[in-house]
Amino acid sequence: MPRRAPAPVDLPVIEPMLASPGSIPRDPTAWAFEVKFDGMRVGSYLDGAHGLRLLTRNGNPATDRFPELAELLELLPGRNAVLDGEIVAADDQGRPDFGRLQQRMTLRRPAEIRAAMARIPVTLLLFDVPWLDGRPLTELTYRGRREVLETLPLHGERVQVPPAWPGSAAQEASAWTRDHGLEGLIAKRLTSPYQPGARSRDWIKIKHVKSLDATIGAWVPGGPGGTMVKSLLLGVPAEQGLRFVGAVGTGFSQAERRALAALLRRLAAPTSPFEGPWRAGLERGEIIRFVRPRVQGEVEYAHFTAHGHLRHPVWKGLRGDYQE
Repeated sequence: MPRRAPAPVDLPVIEPMLASPGSIPRDPTAWAFEVKFDGMRVGSYLDGAHGLRLLTRNGNPATDRFPELAELLELLPGRNAVLDGEIVAADDQGRPDFGRLQQRMTLRRPAEIRAAMARIPVTLLLFDVPWLDGRPLTELTYRGRREVLETLPLHGERVQVPPAWPGSAAQEASAWTRDHGLEGLIAKRLTSPYQPGARSRDWIKIKHVKSLDATIGAWVPGGPGGTMVKSLLLGVPAEQGLRFVGAVGTGFSQAERRALAALLRRLAAPTSPFEGPWRAGLERGEIIRFVRPRVQGEVEYAHFTAHGHLRHPVWKGLRGDYQE
């Protein structure tokens, strides 16, 4: 008799554990330190008999956008797992560049994705394993889960497990990431369990610059025929909409300006999502196009002004995913 194909595995959906902002702990020996990668957080749901599913931090499907990450099936044939990680795209110096990754994130058409794979390859960096082969590992300590992760053969061309520093090397890790132009570190308490969906003090993100996650509420078109973003108007959540925190017009590549314009046109809205004044920093007569506040991005900045606006903001890229 012909053998039956294995039944699909009922993989649990596990929300990602989140880090709280902070600095290097006073006693770093109780922690491990990983690079804070400038990428797109994803859960990798691996059914060894039936395929791979990638879910963003917001639970949206991302598998079709990154076909090259099916390499994970080849590295773990027949295994069933839920893995936590980050998708990154490197610049010419090998550093994660969210602007380049953003060009892949916004693509949906298969032909465009296939063309972009050669131009902007991505890598899946895996740093945790909350479920493996039918067994939840969330109650294991970070140290225990890391040991399990490092036993898996995850050393491919497009899938890797990045190294971690011991707590005794915290200052070395900080200096290395700063010298290499990386965003910062994530400190993880060695004894901490995996806490799905929680923003925990057991994971601490240590950034080398000030940054803010803000929501895009409007944009100013530029370029030929208004096909590019000249600047973005940003806000943070308030009681009745967004509180305006300023406009950002630097930090974009030309490709990013075009991709963002295409994305934001699909989210056009007739009225402003901002509560209160929102024209500070804009030139007189500029065309403003409001959008539904569905898209978040990260900006670096020097400080806040007395009026609550960002001083010298620089666009870093989209954050997470969005829903139209």
